[in-house]
Amino acid sequence: MKVLLLSGDYVEDYELFAPLKALEMLGIEVHVVCPDKSAGDVVQTAVHTFEGHQTYTERAGHPFVLTHTFASIELGDYAGLVVPGGRFPEYQRVDKRVLDVVRHFFGSSLPVAAICHGLQILAAAGVLQGGRSCSAYPTCSVDVESAGGRYVHFGAASDNAHVDGNLVSAPAYNAIGSWMREFIRLLGVKVQLP
Repeated sequence: MKVLLLSGDYVEDYELFAPLKALEMLGIEVHVVCPDKSAGDVVQTAVHTFEGHQTYTERAGHPFVLTHTFASIELGDYAGLVVPGGRFPEYQRVDKRVLDVVRHFFGSSLPVAAICHGLQILAAAGVLQGGRSCSAYPTCSVDVESAGGRYVHFGAASDNAHVDGNLVSAPAYNAIGSWMREFIRLLGVKVQLP
């Protein structure tokens, strides 16, 4: 099984590495791509944290070496899509190629996991129209609602995830555990504890 993970410079560090490693742990092959970059190129991640200001602060995260080339992906090869947050959704939401990737997964009813600012890409792709419900970072509620979606408020520090059909969403990295648990269920992967 293969999953596609979108990324770009200043993707949220935790929201890239944690789902990547969780899916790899289950034997799922994850292809991490970024438009206009190739396998072996680096994207710079960012760590966003709360330090008592009116908004989060940003620090450089780990450099990440892309595993695959965006221009070479074959969408039919993938069972699901992961859209992390950070700042990369701000500029990739205007990239038609990225929006077409998102539309493919929704048009095929394949599982999609989006978190934090990643919902900005889904909003721009038009896949929230008709009242699809989702969570996101609270300031993205305007994007969700303007795109015809229904925003589910959990709060930025919540560890909750929300499922609506093939979409699992969450507000931010505190919810990565529940977000990935629900995505794995949507993929049909069974994890059995003793």
